[in-house]
Amino acid sequence: MANNKIESVLVLGGNGKSGRRVVEKLRAKGVEVLVTTRELEKASKHSRYFIWENDRNWAEVLQGVNALFIVHPDTSMPEALQQIRVLSEHAYKANIKKIVLLSGRGQDSVVACENVIQHSGLRWTIVRSAWFNQNFTEGHFAHGIKAGEVVFMAGQAGEPFVDLDDLADVVVASLLEPIHDSQVYEVTGDILYTFRDAVAIISEKIGSPITYRELDKQSYLELLLQHGLPPAVAQHLVFAFSEILDGRNQSLGDGIDRVLKRSPKSFASFVDEAF
Repeated sequence: MANNKIESVLVLGGNGKSGRRVVEKLRAKGVEVLVTTRELEKASKHSRYFIWENDRNWAEVLQGVNALFIVHPDTSMPEALQQIRVLSEHAYKANIKKIVLLSGRGQDSVVACENVIQHSGLRWTIVRSAWFNQNFTEGHFAHGIKAGEVVFMAGQAGEPFVDLDDLADVVVASLLEPIHDSQVYEVTGDILYTFRDAVAIISEKIGSPITYRELDKQSYLELLLQHGLPPAVAQHLVFAFSEILDGRNQSLGDGIDRVLKRSPKSFASFVDEAF
């Protein structure tokens, strides 16, 4: 029987919201963890220099690890498919035992990246995530929460916000337990909220008014450009948001129950703890 034990993991994006939590949970289990950094001068024994824009050192980056957790900046971006394909080829040549890909929900371009991993010749698990609870505290909407106004282009579609600790637990189990090989997990919370609802819950908790202002696509594009985003990036974000917020993801996933045998942390519990 093949030795499926995972003793070392490389986490791409190990300093981000999801990757950081996965790193902490893996190390708590005694797994050797390496992370990547985009700053060459910060490369060290436990941190390897890696950028998506150039694969010249990817073979070296993958040496000496058993498994790979991939957090791509945006798997719906046009360049993502080729980047994931090249990375999976390097992983195969490096004899990586297992790949876990953090993915999104409801976009054909994202599914194309998943298909590359599924046909890589390696053991794999796909973790499709809803929007994070923590986007309200350390991500996309944190500034708006503090400023008293969250501005976005989400309308009436409900979103099953998921807690990052739940997500990280699913990822860790998927990396370490072979029972999760060849599985696609939809990881979500257990209640659908509109973004307006979510902001209202936070506002009530902190006892201070926070408004939610919905913009149409053109107005939100103009806002992103005013904040200095390159036009191509801003246009892609608006297109991607218009897809994933059109109601196609207005459903609950069962990934947390399937992997962890428990219910997801509720959005209300997250708010109680975070605020």
